[in-house]
Amino acid sequence: MEGWGSDLEAVLDKVYNTPGIDPSSIHCIGSSAGGAIASKVAAYNKHIKSLMLMATPADLSDILPEDPYMLKSHFLDIGVIRDQGFPEDIDLWYNNFVQLMPARDVPFISPRPVAIVHGTHDTLVPERHAKRLYDAALDPKDIILVERAPHQLRKDTRTPKIITDWLNKVA
Repeated sequence: MEGWGSDLEAVLDKVYNTPGIDPSSIHCIGSSAGGAIASKVAAYNKHIKSLMLMATPADLSDILPEDPYMLKSHFLDIGVIRDQGFPEDIDLWYNNFVQLMPARDVPFISPRPVAIVHGTHDTLVPERHAKRLYDAALDPKDIILVERAPHQLRKDTRTPKIITDWLNKVA
């Protein structure tokens, strides 16, 4: 997970320092574990003007299997991990996930806007996580529950409009 955070930091740095891009208009959208990373980074990186969290768990330890090998197996099945030898230290890798608690990070994003978007039929991250994130966030904040939407909101045809409407509101 540390690698994902470093990757996001590198992207933000590149965007912030790219001529022709208004550095005061950087918005971030993160989904699922990517949203957990984005909330952690946005809590201290003030270059992010707003944050949208999609299908993001409030606390990863609440949804992960207790066995790190089960998580690795799942990630191999869905293609997140492609190398059987990864990770080198499975306990350290697993603990990096368990320590991600977006509900702890989102209060520090204020006064920048935060949107919580969640599908009501998400079977991986229960809807209660969206409500926990919303309750933890300070104003300005918004919650959008997408009726009958599954975990992979990027596949829902309503998602582009949700994102566009949010950006028009906060930009």
